Amino acid sequence: MRRLLLAAASLVLAAAAGAQTVKLPADAVDGFHAALKRKDTGGALSYLDRSLVVFEFGVTDPTIEAYALSHLPGDIDMAAVSTWTLQARRLGGSGNERWVLSTYHVTGKLPDGKPIDQVMQETAIVRRAGDSFRIVHLHWSSDKLWAQPPRPAAP
Repeated sequence: MRRLLLAAASLVLAAAAGAQTVKLPADAVDGFHAALKRKDTGGALSYLDRSLVVFEFGVTDPTIEAYALSHLPGDIDMAAVSTWTLQARRLGGSGNERWVLSTYHVTGKLPDGKPIDQVMQETAIVRRAGDSFRIVHLHWSSDKLWAQPPRPAAP
């Protein structure tokens, strides 16, 4: 477990060192999605703030390290086999805190051949750090129950 944590911390630190300059809040979100599609783990992490918290289908990743170890690999795999077409977007906030609300139509095919055809809602909160915006919170939900991971059985 300690090795996994060290590996995640190394990935996060490496991504921070190669951080991109993002002038507009929506560009942080779009850049993150583009990096996922390219299977670029370091690139994806470079759009995320160190204080990241992710809510993904009822599961919380409370740190960037937790996200890097748990859901990021699956998000990269999903992005590689799907196309996310932006249907609607709203932006808001002011100063250093902004939000980006996006709705996507996601299509594609899973490795087992099952078709992907769903609507995905995404809330992203971004924060200005210096001259660049970074994602501090992501929340995803879908109109399809099958897209959500199974919940662990209660003890």
